[in-house]
Amino acid sequence: MLTLEHIALSLPVIMIAAWWWRGIGLRDLALRQVQYHCRKADVQLLDESIVLRQLRPCRNRRGRWGIGRSYAFEFTVTGERRYSGQIHLHGAQLQGIALDPHPFPGAPDDTGTIIHESDNVRSLH
Repeated sequence: MLTLEHIALSLPVIMIAAWWWRGIGLRDLALRQVQYHCRKADVQLLDESIVLRQLRPCRNRRGRWGIGRSYAFEFTVTGERRYSGQIHLHGAQLQGIALDPHPFPGAPDDTGTIIHESDNVRSLH
């Protein structure tokens, strides 16, 4: 028989499972955003994966509180060297994607053309 005690004990478990499920969905959203950004920047996302680096309460640009998630990933330009990148979400809203400085794709090796981090920050607001 289902009692109030059973419901009270089950509710936290259900809430944690729902929060975990939403986190997986947001991770998949972030991965799709990173894949799209890497295609546009003409770099290759390595391992086709991202890693949660930070989870914290924060404010968005409008001052509303929410959960901020930061994910890290690695990419390459030539296939020889790995570079790091980050994506930041506030809830389901993309706050920005940043790529570490790296050689420009397609540039001759002797020019030393470097893309700086400020050139690679994408902000949607």
